[in-house]
Amino acid sequence: MRNSVKFIGSLMMLLIVVTTLKAQEGWEPQKRITGYISSEVDVFSELEGYDNSYGLSLSEAGILASYQPKENLVFKAVFVYRPDFSFNQMLNEANVQYKVSDLVNFKVGRFLTPLSPMNTYYYAPVNTSATLPMLISNHEFFPLNMDALSIAGRTGFNFKLSYEAFVGGYRNTTWMRTGAVGFFGDEVAYYKKKLNSEYTIDESFNNSSNVAVGGNVHLSYKDYVTVGVNVFKPRNENMAIFVPAYNLTRKLKKELVAYGVDFKLSLNNTSVIGEVWNTDFSMNGTSVDLNGAFVQLSQEIGKVTPFVRYEDQTTNDISFKRYTGGMMFKPTFETTVKLEYLHYDHKVENVDGAVLSLIYSF
Repeated sequence: MRNSVKFIGSLMMLLIVVTTLKAQEGWEPQKRITGYISSEVDVFSELEGYDNSYGLSLSEAGILASYQPKENLVFKAVFVYRPDFSFNQMLNEANVQYKVSDLVNFKVGRFLTPLSPMNTYYYAPVNTSATLPMLISNHEFFPLNMDALSIAGRTGFNFKLSYEAFVGGYRNTTWMRTGAVGFFGDEVAYYKKKLNSEYTIDESFNNSSNVAVGGNVHLSYKDYVTVGVNVFKPRNENMAIFVPAYNLTRKLKKELVAYGVDFKLSLNNTSVIGEVWNTDFSMNGTSVDLNGAFVQLSQEIGKVTPFVRYEDQTTNDISFKRYTGGMMFKPTFETTVKLEYLHYDHKVENVDGAVLSLIYSF
């Protein structure tokens, strides 16, 4: 892991030197600083093991800074405050991007893992809903971000073909709890406790590191249709699970390959987006079920965008569905209000909740 960080750092310096030598005449450096504050009210039906089933909190506060000294060189950093997260978890992005041509763009540093298009819409102001799909927020298929090197490009006019490939390291952050109550990101662990499942990840796993390779290819026609395929392959790693029945921790070897398909259809302010992810996943050679999917329909009507979303998620012995419906209201460019209702459908216990989010951007 240490060698990969040194390697990435050396590449970053090389890109800066090359770009300096090829500086464009007459370019005026550009600086940009933007940010947002997101507050949230969550109300749930009774949740076993929680102090409260309702809450109010400052759920996110983000700041984005970018500096473009040359036309083909951009430095970018994004810091997002979340309650109870460490500094390292809140530093979402810190990278430099160098454009050789439309076909070849290099990025090195920390950036959002470029697999799911929804993952690149991670920040609250650019999402239609107040909550992200679980396959994005639960980090089981791929991490939120990576310290890596990527190469990307695109070609075409009406029909466009784009690609991105990356390699680097990341920190495991499976099932990180977010929201005013802390239920989002905890759904799988919550239902595992309800079923007394032995497959409960030891908390120390969230402090471990790994390396991975991955990439995607997307084909689109104008702004109407986009279809993509994605793959993510981390290095096999050791992890621990806690077995409550015996009050002990078992060491297991984890092997994973995650692959998914995403699509987007847009026509006359109507948008349909969706993803299907599956894995070849085993623990000590024993196959483990891990798959998920979602589809979301939204319709922009002036300043109001109503939407509905269906999700299903399977993680080993836990399988459930989530239905979400709500609306986004954007009275001004700076202000966004989101209201939505959620229903979790599980054979042991259904959970209902509502989320009200107020976002101010600057």
